[in-house]
Amino acid sequence: MPLPKPTLDNRVFDQLVAEGRSRIPRLAPQWTDHNASDPGITLVELVAWLTEQNIYRFDRPSNEVVRAFARLAGVRSRAPGVARTVVVLADPNGAGIALPARMQLASSAADSFETIDALYVSPATLVTQATGFAFGPRPRPGAALYLAFDRALDAPGKTLSLYVWTESWRADVATREALVAEFEAQLERLMIECPCDAWKAKAVEIDWRLHYRVRTVWEFYAGGGVWTPLADVSDETRALSLSGFVRFSAPAGHQSGGGPGPGYFIRCRIASGRFECPPRLALVAFNAVGAEHALSRPEKNIGRARGHAGALFPFADRPIAVVAGRTRLRLDNGIDPPQTDWHEVLEWDRSGSHDRNFLVTPERGELQSGDGLRGVVLPAGYSVHVAYLEGGGEAGNILAGTLATVPPNAANVALAPAIAGFVKPLTVWQPFDASGGTPRETLGSVEARAYDNSTRVDKAVTIEDFERLARSTPGVPVAQVHAVPALYPSMPCYPAPGVVTLIVVPDCPLPAPLPSRALLDAVLRYLLPRRLVTSEVRAIAPVYRRVTVFATLQLGCDASAAAVRARALSAIDAFFDPVTGGPDGAGWPIGRTVYRSEVLALLADLDGVERVTAFGLQGPGDSGPRCGNIELCKHELVVPGRHALQLSAVLQNNLRRSDPHECRPC
Repeated sequence: MPLPKPTLDNRVFDQLVAEGRSRIPRLAPQWTDHNASDPGITLVELVAWLTEQNIYRFDRPSNEVVRAFARLAGVRSRAPGVARTVVVLADPNGAGIALPARMQLASSAADSFETIDALYVSPATLVTQATGFAFGPRPRPGAALYLAFDRALDAPGKTLSLYVWTESWRADVATREALVAEFEAQLERLMIECPCDAWKAKAVEIDWRLHYRVRTVWEFYAGGGVWTPLADVSDETRALSLSGFVRFSAPAGHQSGGGPGPGYFIRCRIASGRFECPPRLALVAFNAVGAEHALSRPEKNIGRARGHAGALFPFADRPIAVVAGRTRLRLDNGIDPPQTDWHEVLEWDRSGSHDRNFLVTPERGELQSGDGLRGVVLPAGYSVHVAYLEGGGEAGNILAGTLATVPPNAANVALAPAIAGFVKPLTVWQPFDASGGTPRETLGSVEARAYDNSTRVDKAVTIEDFERLARSTPGVPVAQVHAVPALYPSMPCYPAPGVVTLIVVPDCPLPAPLPSRALLDAVLRYLLPRRLVTSEVRAIAPVYRRVTVFATLQLGCDASAAAVRARALSAIDAFFDPVTGGPDGAGWPIGRTVYRSEVLALLADLDGVERVTAFGLQGPGDSGPRCGNIELCKHELVVPGRHALQLSAVLQNNLRRSDPHECRPC
């Protein structure tokens, strides 16, 4: 809980005047007239009034000061966000066409989005519906995802584009940002540690696009049973485990056949490594390109500068939303060379009197001149020209299927004249919602992020720090981590001061998921620059102990024995699950004892169960069920055994629900 904010000073005007008068006899003995009519007393009152104003401001910092303190904590105010999505383009005329970036996309309402990158729209159609497991439920090296097209991908010199959506495509945005941030941090360390250009070779090995364990290769079928690697492949999917683009040069000599059915095939094949969690796909689309809620507007004259401080220039006759950070300013008086070295800002906080900055209010589409103290005043006599992008904000978060066509309007025809002659316009398919459009961040949110940033521990000092940082390793499926101090894996019976061993469980829907050595190494690489110099970190897989439940379930009159048995087995297995089980549903805690009372209560609470008798737990090495608990070591987890449940529909007359439980002999 944070400490309450103290009041720095609570003195008022009368107290300050009295304090000033009390010091006169000591500081100026010759001053004997202390009445209000004395000019000196008037000056004392003036100073007291100014001091009272400053005291009032002590506890009320300005927004500029708050943002400055937030910057010290590494937090900057966020401008209104721009919504983005990925769309699939198709040419119903059956011809391929190369489109530059910034092509406008239309919905039923109006033009609202533009493409981000250039795209060659191939006439080929992807006929494979790639959903579910990308390489099968148990992929091994050599397993492949086959994609069939209705014709050869024959477009010499053209770059083709696929986009892969995984089933976790919404969370993949944050995962990608974390991977890129960690990659940039590693690059910065490499540039400091490695002499000359030696860091460049190592940078290739830590590229965020590479999966921590699996390596894949993209190939096309060239006929005669021969698969040839595609050229110039740029794969952002991390072996199809992350949503992203796959771009490649159009293959020459693409032949039909080679796949599980008819068509012209390309494939993504596992060259080496295995997955802890087999990737599952939601969709794979061809002719895909990114789009954003931002329409390019041509340069326009929005007024004439008169040398006034803080002058406002609206971009349009009505308030419009513009994209922050994308406005270009040009000043022209018709005589001197145009001035283009002006820079956009969202606040005047860091602008000095000589900075050629201009402020843009994205929500209203206004440009503001500096006042001479914060930013140079726009010089008089110059016409003000701006080129900007209209859009941004929450209005861009449109639903899937909203974008429909590439209209042959003036802006698009100017970029791609060929579309003017098309009988049918290019069509657009938007498979998923657009996201990322946000309003400008409030000052309260900036303060909250600054507080979180300054109080967040990003170094592994305590056991909780090790566990939290290991769980946040980007791009690695980690469900839970248990850190054990003074444990060296190869000598568990001897204390090892300074050593911290992590028991890592992967986040995979398997009965007993085990991490690979590559996954453990990825966690260690993430912790290495964040640990103390005096600590040594190790990572191991958990050891699973099979636990079997023995019980007799006394059923109610109307209960179905088959249904109760199924519910009981499912409840026990779910309770023991290492990822989603345990008392709190966050996975069975590593090293936690299996208490018979908890399992007994779990069965007794099932619908249709009146009473549980003859209950016992059997662990490894037990000849039969025991009446007590099953204790686990610090690195052990539970895996369900083949439970022995007996069901009885008749309760004995001498049994009551309040009777003590009877165990089998141990």
